[in-house]
Amino acid sequence: MLELFTPHFASKFIEENPCPLRTQVEYSPKEYIHIKGFSADPVGDNKAKIADGILHKYKGRILVLVTDACALHCRFCFRRNQKNAPIKNLPQKLSGVLANDPNIKEVILSGGDPLMLSDNELQNFFDVIPAHINIRIHSRMPIAKPERFTPQLLQMLKILGHRLIFVLHCNHPNELDEKSKRIFNFLSKNKITVLNQSVLLNGVNDNAQTLAELSQKLFSQFVMPYYLHQLDRAQGTAHFEVPLLTATKIFKKLKELLPGYLVPKFVKEVAGKKSKVWL
Repeated sequence: MLELFTPHFASKFIEENPCPLRTQVEYSPKEYIHIKGFSADPVGDNKAKIADGILHKYKGRILVLVTDACALHCRFCFRRNQKNAPIKNLPQKLSGVLANDPNIKEVILSGGDPLMLSDNELQNFFDVIPAHINIRIHSRMPIAKPERFTPQLLQMLKILGHRLIFVLHCNHPNELDEKSKRIFNFLSKNKITVLNQSVLLNGVNDNAQTLAELSQKLFSQFVMPYYLHQLDRAQGTAHFEVPLLTATKIFKKLKELLPGYLVPKFVKEVAGKKSKVWL
C-alpha cells in the first residue's frame, strides 16, 4: 500500500508511539475490515452532483472538485473511496452553472486539494467566478507543503482579498510551525479570512487538552477555529471513529477550557441535509 505524505509533514513526526501526525497518513490493515454503517459515499456527494465535478448541497453555495490530487493522503478521508478521471473544461462548466443560477453567492474549491493545481490552472477558475461571488479554498497545503506558497501564488490570493475565505484542515497542534505562521500572517494582512476545520480522530486528537492547544495555537497563527467534525463514516475509516457519547464528553470539556470565540462548532455532515448538523 502506497503511503503518501510530504517530507515537510514527515519532518514533524515524533518518536512517540503513536505519533499523532504519522497516524493520520500511515496505512493500517484495519482499513480492509468491512464495517456496517460505513460506506463509499458517506456525505452524499454523488446525489448532490449537478454536473461533472460540481456539487450543489447547500443553498447559495456550490462545491467544485477541481482535482483528486492531495499533498497528504489522509487515511480518514471521506472521499478515499472515490476516484474520478480528470474533467475536461471544468472552469468552463463552472462558468455555465454560475451563469444559469443567480442565487450562488459562494464557490468552494475542493478536491483533493485545490492548491495541487498549477497557478495557471487555479487562475482559470478564479477568472470565471464573477467578482460578486465569494471564493472558498479548502487546503492542507500550508502544513503539508508550505513551499507551494510562492510569491506568484501569494500575489494571486492577495488580489482576491476579502472575497477569499481560506479554510485550513489541521487536526493537531504539531502540524503548525513557523512556516505555516508566515503564510497565515500574509493572508490575514491582506484581508483574507482564515479558518480551520478539524476531524475528531481516535489516537490523534481525542482529548480536550489537545483540542484546546490546537485552538490556541491556531489563533496565535491568525487562524480562527471553525468546525470540529465527527468522523464521516467512509468505508475503511472505522478505527478513527470516536464514539459519539465519548465525543460529546470531550467537547463539553473543551468548552470549559477555552473562551467561546476559540471553541469550534462540533458538527456532523449528514447526506441530504440542508446544512451541517450541530452536535
